[in-house]
Amino acid sequence: MSDSSKTPLLDQIENPADLKKLDRESLPDLAQEIRDTLITTLSNTGGHLGPNLGVVELTIALHHVFDTPTDKFVFDVSHQGYVHKMLTGRAKDIGTIRQYEGLNGFLLRTESDHDSYGAGHAGTALSAALGMCSARDLNGDDHHVVTVAGDAAFTCGPTFEALNNIVDTSKRCIVILNDNEWSIDKNVGALARYFNTLQRSDAYEGIRARAASIVEKVAGPGARRFAHKIERNAKNMLLPNVLFEKFGLRYYGPIDGHDIPSLIKSLEHLKEKEEPVILHIITEKGRGYQPALDKPGKFHGLGPYKIEDGSTKAGAPTFSELFGRAVTDFAKKDEKITAITAAMPGGTKLEIFKEELNERYFDVGIAEEHAALFACGQATHGLKPFLAIYSTFMQRAYDMIIHDMALQNLPIRLCMDRGGLSGDDGPTHHGLFDIGYLRHVPGLVHMQG
Repeated sequence: MSDSSKTPLLDQIENPADLKKLDRESLPDLAQEIRDTLITTLSNTGGHLGPNLGVVELTIALHHVFDTPTDKFVFDVSHQGYVHKMLTGRAKDIGTIRQYEGLNGFLLRTESDHDSYGAGHAGTALSAALGMCSARDLNGDDHHVVTVAGDAAFTCGPTFEALNNIVDTSKRCIVILNDNEWSIDKNVGALARYFNTLQRSDAYEGIRARAASIVEKVAGPGARRFAHKIERNAKNMLLPNVLFEKFGLRYYGPIDGHDIPSLIKSLEHLKEKEEPVILHIITEKGRGYQPALDKPGKFHGLGPYKIEDGSTKAGAPTFSELFGRAVTDFAKKDEKITAITAAMPGGTKLEIFKEELNERYFDVGIAEEHAALFACGQATHGLKPFLAIYSTFMQRAYDMIIHDMALQNLPIRLCMDRGGLSGDDGPTHHGLFDIGYLRHVPGLVHMQG
């Protein structure tokens, strides 16, 4: 902890330039001050506590190495942007986050020049960042574009579509994979298992050292022009095939995402690269606050809580809780009923269904389009899928609702949560459009609770 008799480090930072004036040795103290501020402030306002506690050191390192707003940071979803806001002149207003006329809970281009891209849905960052890179190149500019995406974002189709284009679009792009094994709930699927395999492997720097040794033994010091290829082949013998290098991104990591010196050293190294690169960091969602570590799903985003134990006020059952209980009871009477969610068992309360009827519960990850088509496939075989997705996220599956569900007259129940205005999360999460975009779909029976 920093000396309480001195001016808090956070109070000395009005913009990223002030951060660069601090001694590197004091940056861990700054990280602790930021954590303390987040835990205290959000206990009153609510908000995305767990994700922001997990990126404190990363955000400090980013602003230490790069120069916003000239350099651009694109956060996937951007709910983990509170620390970024605090380091770009908004620390004094952090107590207004998600409040009326206060700071937005996501990055917002109209709020600050340092917010280069605003979004509230997963999977948007890599495509947007690549577009920025292409515009930079066409305009003859020389700034950096850095994408920060959680491992869950790599289950989104748009992320893979962007990966497919990176090498053909720009020669300079920095991607940071923030790997904490969680989206809102625990990540699922083959990619989650793949990232977990990389986590359990030796640190990449150690592997590169061994690969370099193999290069020298096999090819000798004069074979430099073949070194990269040999190094890659050697690495493939030591690690599972690195997925990203198949897309043409040079892979670095995994490294400790809470080690500020290592982060700064790595980012300074990548800053000089004239090729697309990806840095894989391992972080803890909720780091520094035990209740958030114990219950990462709950502390992804929540209302006010007691700092001592993280408890929240008990209230009347929510619509989500009533829905989760009802669909589970229906399914107990009808074995054809299934439940499908896109990485939100807690938010939709299908966790109730999962607990009691796990064999008919399906979490497909953050992939709403896939979830909708998956439900269609089940329906063609006589099942009765209940597809539970927030109103704002169901917009992504609009094509599937028309082209696959309606035109084939498939018996699927679309269960949309969070309809209406979302005062806390703001415009990216308003569920205002579902009636308008669904009422004209042929054969759809629209009911509102």
